[in-house]
Amino acid sequence: MTTRDDTSRTAVPTFGSKGKLWLGFLGALVVAGLTAWGYQLTTGLIVTGMRNVFSWGLYIMMFVLFVGLSAGGLIISSAPKFFHSHRYEGFARLGVLVSLACITVAGLLILPDIGRPERLYQFFTSPDFRSPMVWDFGIVVLYGALNLWYLWLLSRRDLAAHGSKLALGVEDTEAGRERDRTLAFWTAAVALPTAVALHSVTGWIFATQVGRGDWFSPLVAPVFIAKALVSGLGLLLVVSVLADRFTDYRVDRNELTSLGKILGIFLAFHVVYLLAAERLPHAWADHFGFWAITRNFLIGESAYFWLWTVVGGALPLAMLAMPSVRKRVSVIFAASVLAVFGTMFEGVRLVFTGYDDANIDAPPGISLGGEYAGLTTDVWATVGVYTPTLVEITVTVGIVALGAIIVTLGLRYVPIQRSDGDRRTASQSDSAEGSTPVTDGGETTPETEGSR
Repeated sequence: MTTRDDTSRTAVPTFGSKGKLWLGFLGALVVAGLTAWGYQLTTGLIVTGMRNVFSWGLYIMMFVLFVGLSAGGLIISSAPKFFHSHRYEGFARLGVLVSLACITVAGLLILPDIGRPERLYQFFTSPDFRSPMVWDFGIVVLYGALNLWYLWLLSRRDLAAHGSKLALGVEDTEAGRERDRTLAFWTAAVALPTAVALHSVTGWIFATQVGRGDWFSPLVAPVFIAKALVSGLGLLLVVSVLADRFTDYRVDRNELTSLGKILGIFLAFHVVYLLAAERLPHAWADHFGFWAITRNFLIGESAYFWLWTVVGGALPLAMLAMPSVRKRVSVIFAASVLAVFGTMFEGVRLVFTGYDDANIDAPPGISLGGEYAGLTTDVWATVGVYTPTLVEITVTVGIVALGAIIVTLGLRYVPIQRSDGDRRTASQSDSAEGSTPVTDGGETTPETEGSR
């Protein structure tokens, strides 16, 4: 058994001038978001673009996105540990940190959407278990607690070695690290199905809406899981590259390249296969001519379709499919950004396709809940129209900024970089598997990770 003495302990890390400026900027966004939310609470949801026809807007669009980002990040971090693999060990803690930040953002986005957050306690005191929203809220809370535990479990021995109070009295011993590796396996065994359940329940909220034909499909939940894998891995790669550039975190280029390939596989499955599985039956049912079917399948019904399938799907897939360029960090970064961007607009498209056509298409239609000017029938509508207001955008940006603060503080105060012991174990495992590290430009070299 070995221990680290007090001489190895470092002082509490602090932020430099650039870090403080970054935190100040994020803090200003959070304050602006709180101010906008306060205005919404005092004025009512009328200050948003949502009405009776479009009862879900930007808050739910972003909720769906960040639930997927969180689920995908935890799946990528947990899968290797569940299979006792040391591959992608350098991304494990970062993935859980990003997952924790994203589920926090997703949970907070529920508050401005429900309009009466003071009634949130009723989820606990009088839940209606027939409602998918109750199940979704419950699993979001449990999932956030699981992320917090998982991050602390993976880093607590290093926190103890650094003398951090966040270790909560845990000591850094070799026997303790071995026990933590066993606990990490069992936590991964719980985290994987929980992450799948998290986004599946979110998908079922849409899929169980019988009155919305574009949502009522058994494929919605699997599509949501595929979205989570694409967006979660994409965001993890984006954050890892940025952290490597602006913090002390150092990304393993070999693992980065390997995860870039996996992102390409996820994109192919999601954008190519599941797109065909979802759209082809609808195209076949609506048109029986070959060209009519092909045109309906290939040509999207809105700009959001193109932003998702082409900008966020085909383009990054093409970038990652070319061996000559996909090994470059800049290409992996750009493809990951586009993948997250496309997933976001897939969620936008999802909401719009469900609400564009009102369930009552005969006049006078559905009440908008607005004011009657006495000149036109502006209180009724048969077609859904939605544009997010400045209030919604400001609130959403403020909540997202809070997630960025969580990641920033985690990178500074939590030992996200794997320890020396983990490096040696992973290096031995990689040697046994015959893997060879890759440099930024893609040439294979001897072990170069420690040279940085």
